[in-house]
Amino acid sequence: ICGFAAAAVYVVGDLVLGFVYKSSRLYSFKDQWISELTARGSPVRPGMLTVITIHDLLLIAFGIGIWRAGADAQNRSLRWAGVTLSATHAYGLLIHPFFPMTSRWLEPNPSDWMHGAATAVWGIGISVAMVLAAVAIRGWFRWFSIVSLVVIVGSSALSSVAIQGIEENDTPWAGALERVSAYGFMVWLVVLASITLRPYRAETEPNLGTAESGPSRAG
Repeated sequence: ICGFAAAAVYVVGDLVLGFVYKSSRLYSFKDQWISELTARGSPVRPGMLTVITIHDLLLIAFGIGIWRAGADAQNRSLRWAGVTLSATHAYGLLIHPFFPMTSRWLEPNPSDWMHGAATAVWGIGISVAMVLAAVAIRGWFRWFSIVSLVVIVGSSALSSVAIQGIEENDTPWAGALERVSAYGFMVWLVVLASITLRPYRAETEPNLGTAESGPSRAG
């Protein structure tokens, strides 16, 4: 349930606060990063910080739930996927409050470099969690995770290239590409939440299988 809620909070927060920003200053969902909503100088920074904090706390709880599901099913890879999700989002709680981007009309400072480096580390943690979950749960979910990871990493890389023109305020498609990456991860979370919740909805013993044998229902 925390997985569903975390995805909903993030998407709604991005859309609502993006439109609020757009009404007070020029903001483009297509050309500007989500991180610019939490940037130093952003009029919606306090609101988006609240959204990101709630999102991260929900995903810490979700990771604990995934760890418990893996423990019940004696699935080591799923347990580690849960641990990695929780640890990555606990770390994520530090990024936007302490290492924000600088709004593009302000003078850049060292926080911009730190934001990029911290976000890259966060992305590695997410990728590891997705790989572990794919190892843990065989069948269509494994292929879905592989495709999702390719889309997430690929669109994130293209967005990082597009944002290089930020000093000239020329970042075509940077925001759209980043949202493909971010929303792709939200979709993956919802699917994982649905799979791990299914045995409990059916009031049966968790049947997520082991990393060695694979699941009969969840896979």
